[in-house]
Amino acid sequence: MVDVFRILDRSEPMGSILVKDMCDVSFLFCNHPLYPKRVDEDYEEEYQAAGLDHACALFSYEDLEMGKLSLYGEEISGLTIYRGWMMKPDRYRMFYDKLKDKGIILINTPEEYERYHLLPGWYDDFRKDTAESVWEAQGTVDSALSLANGLEGAYIVKDYVKSRKHEWYDACFIRDISDKTDAERVIRNFVERQDSSLVGGVVLRKFERLRPVGFHEKSGMPISEEYRIFVFAGRVLIIDDYWQENKKVQFTDEEYQWIEGMVNKLRSNFVTINIARREDGSLIIMELGDGQVSDFSRSSLRIFTEPSARIDNMSDVNERSAYAFSDYSK
Repeated sequence: MVDVFRILDRSEPMGSILVKDMCDVSFLFCNHPLYPKRVDEDYEEEYQAAGLDHACALFSYEDLEMGKLSLYGEEISGLTIYRGWMMKPDRYRMFYDKLKDKGIILINTPEEYERYHLLPGWYDDFRKDTAESVWEAQGTVDSALSLANGLEGAYIVKDYVKSRKHEWYDACFIRDISDKTDAERVIRNFVERQDSSLVGGVVLRKFERLRPVGFHEKSGMPISEEYRIFVFAGRVLIIDDYWQENKKVQFTDEEYQWIEGMVNKLRSNFVTINIARREDGSLIIMELGDGQVSDFSRSSLRIFTEPSARIDNMSDVNERSAYAFSDYSK
């Protein structure tokens, strides 16, 4: 994991955020809910790696939920990257403002966070390269069902951020949306089970037939050829196979150009793009996200712990299961 932070150190943020030296960037992690001065155990490896060259502080997510900012560990100031749990946009804005009052500036503004954390924020910019989608803002079963009028075929139901994909047949996948009884069953299950965790409203996304790679070992949901791309300061930082550990990443030159085109559309410093391969071999965007709250997926961990795994030449990328490099720019 050390290597990813070295790559960050050689990158220059875009937009209105300017620093002379990336080593001046600090990191802010969620603390352990029971031990305030310890990092949350899910971020232990990242915290240790970042701490070698950067100031790292902790904060209480639980206190933030109550409107209070509680900081622990090293004193930090200036440009800061948050690594932690997802927040609804209004909570992120509160978080951002409270940190700003203390001279701590998160790398993504509240507007940038919302743009890529919520599907309606990024959809129009990428609609030609992602699944056709419709959405509503009420978050109710009736309002969601009204979206289904006139639609045909298979659809996925989710909110503005997440689906319940591990409950594939009960609360995610609608085999034929014109079957009103089944559509209502799946949508109702989704809305009721999301409950207060539902973000924004309900989204219906046309189901895309993807190249299958198997089924999830715990939930049994179908899994497909999918990749997660971390983009920092306009540069691809990592691409890894989302589901298959140690699987080689293989793209054609044309596909790399397509990825670069997607990267060039981004208007934020730290973003993730999830892409998948359709059955016909073409690539499609599955979702975008704010990089601060996106998980590093399986094979990317090897990049962070083994410096020899990093690739600096794009022509060599097909030889590795994942790659990270510092010379890929707009």
